[in-house]
Amino acid sequence: MAKDNNIYLPSKALIKDVTDLSCDVKLFKVMPEKKTQYLPGQFFMLSLWGTGEVPISITSTIGLQKHIELGIKKVGKVTSALHELKAGDTLWLRGPYGNNFNADISKGKDVIFIAGGIGILPLRSLINFVLMNKKEFGRVFLIYGSKNTSNMLFTQEIKQWAKKGLEIILTVDETDKRWKGSTGLVTGHLDKIKTDFKKASAYVCGPEIMIENTMKELSLRGMPDKLITTTLEARMKCGMGKCGQCYHGIEYICTNGPVYSYEEMKKRLY
Repeated sequence: MAKDNNIYLPSKALIKDVTDLSCDVKLFKVMPEKKTQYLPGQFFMLSLWGTGEVPISITSTIGLQKHIELGIKKVGKVTSALHELKAGDTLWLRGPYGNNFNADISKGKDVIFIAGGIGILPLRSLINFVLMNKKEFGRVFLIYGSKNTSNMLFTQEIKQWAKKGLEIILTVDETDKRWKGSTGLVTGHLDKIKTDFKKASAYVCGPEIMIENTMKELSLRGMPDKLITTTLEARMKCGMGKCGQCYHGIEYICTNGPVYSYEEMKKRLY
């Protein structure tokens, strides 16, 4: 097999910048050695020689950010090692893998983004895409929930989104004296969205239980299941359907997903 066609062989990428998004999440701006195209919702397999490999969703948008941007939460051996890297260091990429968010199904409709915790990372790519093409969509909403204010990501960018027409509800589980926003679960704020759910679409990402409950609530409000979309990358390990780690229902999430509509999940994963 030729080197350039070897799906198991990662390519080198230079780290151009590393920014702290919170106490345990960093934003990496990287430049691969070879030109790389990607779409919102796809992911890369990131690796360090001698340490291991992890799937990481893409949070940047082609046409907006200069480099590929990847948000990495420190949760284990590999991500802890990645957090030690700095600008000028190298890491290794395989991909991009997976299918992507389908924005075409939302054209002409109101769009609701619902994020929990680091679920804002993969949604950020699509949020920026929709705002870049806002004339093609109706009203655009974001409900973003986090544990507390210090865990909330992209706070300054969210202010810029608001100026571009994104209608935003921020909510936290734990408040402090400075917090003037909402509290509680994201599902508790759906009624604040002034739209006809039967004619709108939604993109959801966060902890698995949050995804399940939110999709169910949207469906109960009349939103068509085919217009409720999520990404299920948390289950993935190798990215190519070889290890069996993400096998669920009747298929491998990494090769058939990780993006699914609620309709597809009901048919193929439950």
